[in-house]
Amino acid sequence: MTHLLDNLNPRQREAVLTTDGPLLIFAGAGSGKTRVLVRKIAYLLEQKKTVPERILAVTFTNKAAGEMRERLINMLGPEAARVTMGTFHSINARFLRKEAHRLGFTRDFTIYDAADSLQLIRDLMHSMAVNAVSLTANSMKYFISDCKQQMILPDQALKVIRSDFLAEKKVAIYKAYQRQLKTNNAMDFDDLLIMPLLIFEKFPEVLTLMQYRYDYILVDEYQDTNRVQFLFLKALSEKHHNICVVGDDDQSIYGWRGADIRNILDFEETFPNPTIIKLEQNYRSTATILKAASAVVKKNRNRKDKTLWTESDKGEKIILHQAETDHDEAEYIANTIHENHFRGFRYRDHAILYRTNAQSRQLEEALLNRQIRYIIVGGTRFYDRKEIKDIMAYLRVLVNPSDAVSLKRIINNPTRGIGKTSLERLEDFAAETHRTLWEALQYPEEAGLGSAARHRVKSFLSMMTRLRSRLETLTLTDAVKEVLRESGYQSQYERDDKNKENEDRLENLEEFVNSAGEFEQNNEGATLEDFLQELSLLTDVDQWEDAADAVVLMTLHSAKGLEFPIVFISGLEDGLFPLERAKENEEELEEERRLFYVGITRAMKHCVLTCARRRLRYGQWMPSQASLFTQEIPPDCLEKTGFEKQKSRDRLLFGLEERDIERTFDGVSSAPKQKSGSAPSRKKTAGDLSTRLLASSRRIRVGDAVNHKVYGRGKVLASVPSSQPAFRVAFQGGVVKTIAAKFLHLSE
Repeated sequence: MTHLLDNLNPRQREAVLTTDGPLLIFAGAGSGKTRVLVRKIAYLLEQKKTVPERILAVTFTNKAAGEMRERLINMLGPEAARVTMGTFHSINARFLRKEAHRLGFTRDFTIYDAADSLQLIRDLMHSMAVNAVSLTANSMKYFISDCKQQMILPDQALKVIRSDFLAEKKVAIYKAYQRQLKTNNAMDFDDLLIMPLLIFEKFPEVLTLMQYRYDYILVDEYQDTNRVQFLFLKALSEKHHNICVVGDDDQSIYGWRGADIRNILDFEETFPNPTIIKLEQNYRSTATILKAASAVVKKNRNRKDKTLWTESDKGEKIILHQAETDHDEAEYIANTIHENHFRGFRYRDHAILYRTNAQSRQLEEALLNRQIRYIIVGGTRFYDRKEIKDIMAYLRVLVNPSDAVSLKRIINNPTRGIGKTSLERLEDFAAETHRTLWEALQYPEEAGLGSAARHRVKSFLSMMTRLRSRLETLTLTDAVKEVLRESGYQSQYERDDKNKENEDRLENLEEFVNSAGEFEQNNEGATLEDFLQELSLLTDVDQWEDAADAVVLMTLHSAKGLEFPIVFISGLEDGLFPLERAKENEEELEEERRLFYVGITRAMKHCVLTCARRRLRYGQWMPSQASLFTQEIPPDCLEKTGFEKQKSRDRLLFGLEERDIERTFDGVSSAPKQKSGSAPSRKKTAGDLSTRLLASSRRIRVGDAVNHKVYGRGKVLASVPSSQPAFRVAFQGGVVKTIAAKFLHLSE
């Protein structure tokens, strides 16, 4: 047993040895939680004499599950691979393949990704003649997902959701969406979480079997669970109460997609007599990085108290660099990476993190200009490319012919002369006769198709039926090759393979065949259904190949759980990070602060924060103020560069030099032009400009004391050129903001 406890600190050892009853492990960033989880599973197998199949280990990414499984196998041998391990979605998908028939699905159901769900919603809204201006398909998709994550089913939705003038229409679409999913023999990602709970409720004997199947349940990243995942875990653990959850409330950053931080904060109230262990020793970052991160996150009120510490060196200060523009910011980052590479660092040692995907463009251009290799995590994923989605749609229909979304994608792809009118007639016929679209294909004449269209539909149906009949005799790889060849999909690009776009598509199709081969090689007895399920559940991080020597660009959300020697966090400006809307909501602001904490703690040795005085947004230069989060870092942890002295900054108004202001407003002033021969006028100043602008808002003047709903009491420094009266205001605590006059009130 001693080898299982080697190189563990006292708290980690305690976490491994505590096996019975509810256990909450608060695992701070870089505190070795994966090591603890792996050793704990090994301890359960060796000392508690349970068998691998009776342990359930839940992670949030397939990548994390793969790493844990690999470590277990290296430690205990191949038998450890029999531990039930995976994400909530993959574990539930396997369960539903066996049990979904209880809810009217077949085991071959299709898993719809976000794009598939969105397309289905668009089709339904079109058929229901919904005004796409008042209610968009995207907003409807978020509404449905939000309902499901709170376990609000269609029949309950109207009673529970916040009432608005579109409520009845939203619920009607939600109901139609679920009906169509059932008709298509399909489930979306949220259904994979909900359906097991519905089975438990309707068939309690299934829940009892599941409760007795597992002796121990272990959950990673518990702070990111939503209500449905919480209910699933609670149901499974009610018999034995042997549930161990590992998480960090300071890293709860997915509230926008349903995660509920209360799950971890209220663990002690939910599970009786729990043991609480805090892992606070950090093995990743320098002392300075930890001090800065801890100082920031402690500004949050909704958290459990803990303090990270390390035996590592103090390390260098965090650099906070302010550039003139976002272009200059990107140039600074690229130059720094170029210099680091010259000094011996690898490109892959660097990560550039940002709040929104739109920020990557300037960064990419700066890296390209210096011929610096980079990879974007969360960009256009391989399996999201058109040709890959197309061939996956073929495979889905072969496995599940009821999948209308995939069928509509391929029926005229490549072009077969089955046009929009023919498809609409087939869909209408299917709806009127309560058939699936696939079944309707068998009645083209009854559907009202002309003779030419009938022939084309029959030809397509015949081809797909032949392919379906061959699936049982072909290996997975051969099945994919057969579909590419028989459908004519591959040959349409081969006819003009000198075209660069076609050449790229053919290469991607070849790589898809390779991925099928790899899956077949790594999973004995793998079926086409298994392969499609694996692809449906891949995340951005799962698809990232981290062996390449390239700079990594990704959003802060994607970076969670990763580490890099050198981390850049760009765009640290109020309104961008934190987002503007978060400043009006304390819960959202705290989540933004946790996101910043996550970003800083990705850094092992060096952390560089960047911002710009001006940023091009919506085609216009907008002034920027360094993020309030940068002001929460202790001064002794920071080395500021690029910041001008206050005297120099006084020459700037809204990020523009006086001469730029003069040019901006030349020609729009109503003042009469100076006559020839008159005395030369004095140079216009920012003060003169302020006087002109104040004419439109006489109630507030430079120097006035004002109040703001969010920022409190402040003093007006200057007026600002804008489409409406606005002022630059210094608030208590050193916060300086540009705010529209209508949101300011003179102090009494």
